[in-house]
Amino acid sequence: MNGFLKAWQWQWTRRPNRESWGLDRNWHRSEAVRHLKSGNFADAERHLSLGIREADDRGTSPAERVELRLELAALQQRLAQPPEGMKETGQLDLAKLRDCENTLREAIIVCTQASDSKLYLLCLDTLAEVFELVEDYQALEEVTRDAVRLWTSIKNEDPERTERRLQRLATAQDRNGRFPDALKTFDQAVAVREKYYGAGHLETGNLLAEVGRICRARGVHVQAQAYLKRALRIHETECGPDSVEALGDVQQLAGSFEDTGDLDAAAAQYERALGLKLRQLGYENIDEVADMQYSLACLHVGWGRYSRARELLSECIGTFKREKGPRLAVAYETLAHVEEREGRVSFALNELERAAQIWEKCKPPRLEELSRNLDLQADLSDHLRLRVEANLLRKKARHIQAAAEDQAVAGQPDST
Repeated sequence: MNGFLKAWQWQWTRRPNRESWGLDRNWHRSEAVRHLKSGNFADAERHLSLGIREADDRGTSPAERVELRLELAALQQRLAQPPEGMKETGQLDLAKLRDCENTLREAIIVCTQASDSKLYLLCLDTLAEVFELVEDYQALEEVTRDAVRLWTSIKNEDPERTERRLQRLATAQDRNGRFPDALKTFDQAVAVREKYYGAGHLETGNLLAEVGRICRARGVHVQAQAYLKRALRIHETECGPDSVEALGDVQQLAGSFEDTGDLDAAAAQYERALGLKLRQLGYENIDEVADMQYSLACLHVGWGRYSRARELLSECIGTFKREKGPRLAVAYETLAHVEEREGRVSFALNELERAAQIWEKCKPPRLEELSRNLDLQADLSDHLRLRVEANLLRKKARHIQAAAEDQAVAGQPDST
């Protein structure tokens, strides 16, 4: 398809009057419509194919013949999709998609006689959808590039279709290993959305956030942060500073800073995200906030920022105490790690003992976790020169580990 437009060198004229086409006079097309309404897609496809042949034989207008082929291609694409309810697990019918591709290529050839640029552009877009479905990104890029080139010569083209076309081209360029080109195309898509909706519109912010996430995933962090900051300003204005959209932008921005090693900026954004989450959920949904506090504490541990990690762990432990489940035990063990890293070994041992009590009280007891916990306690006891206690802890850990293995052999899992 690359360079297809240049090969035809055609001059565009106004579309013929639809009233002269006589689509309704095609009996096979009428039958196809009837079968479509009744859900009999196979017969609908057969009648559309016969209708196309009839229209070709009658020498009807090129525009009508293209329209019929587009209807057939849409039906073939629908037939290639998995049935409803099996979208996630079903497979595409590749043979039917090849039929769809062939139908569209016929339509493109007929389009050269129709002298209708918008109809030709619709054929290219539909063919691009097929290539996108089968993940043929080389063909997708070629046909979409032709569509974008043609779009520039058409006035009053639908901005939503234009933007979708640009995003499809950017995706193909990205998948074909040329992300710098894809980024330029994404910028074009953003410009189209800004022109249509406005620079500060929610839809513009959504697209900026999406492009920012893509840039972060590709490791292009300078651009990612620029897009995400713009998206965040829009989402805060349009949706509120504590909205789901703003929170998502903050989390992505924090992740990008962390990826580049700017831990101060990352920490500031994560703390901001935590504050937004607290405002969004309130104290009635404190469990979700506590989970976020624990995740942020783990990040601070990884960064070696133990004071802030201890504060966050203390806060989430207060929440986890209400149910006294595995989350509480894990938080105690993480706090023990913080205390050990700061040289407060006796405090670390106390936290491990608290965690062990929780593992024991779980229903059923978490024997694997308890055994590992006791081994850690034994190591810290050795550090404090408590040799007798250390030996007793290791002996108990071996006994519990053996019990856990017996449970596994008997098919009785030791965890819920």
